Amino acid sequence: MSRSPRFRPARGLAVLVVALAALTACSDGGEDAVGTATTSAAAPTAAETGSAAPTSGDDAESRTVTATEGEMFIELSTEEFAAGSYTFEVVNDGSATHDFVVERDGGDVAATDTIAPGASTSLTVDLEPGEYVFYCSVGNHREMGMEVTVMVT
Repeated sequence: MSRSPRFRPARGLAVLVVALAALTACSDGGEDAVGTATTSAAAPTAAETGSAAPTSGDDAESRTVTATEGEMFIELSTEEFAAGSYTFEVVNDGSATHDFVVERDGGDVAATDTIAPGASTSLTVDLEPGEYVFYCSVGNHREMGMEVTVMVT
């Protein structure tokens, strides 16, 4: 007795492998565009060292900075900023929802979505020389002290 033409496990497996390969080829490599954010419930790893040293990759000026948010404060892992590309690892250590906004000359340059308590997100931004304010735009958090002014040289 021969098998029904509808039941071909080898052909089904081949189709699954091809579909998986096509999905993998469509990925963008996981890099964020400037001014975009990705959210994760996991805490950052290398960024927790507080290092603003260049990261691996093509851009020798790319730096990672941890921005820790809590009850009406923002703490940065570095106070010195030179012009270039930065990835901010924003960690919400508080019990309220926050976000992280980058402002220059009174206009927003980039921002994250809201960040739940205990969660974290990444925001990559190109900073040119000048004065910037990093702040939380949720409710009246900025007015209550959730802002940090930095000078980029």
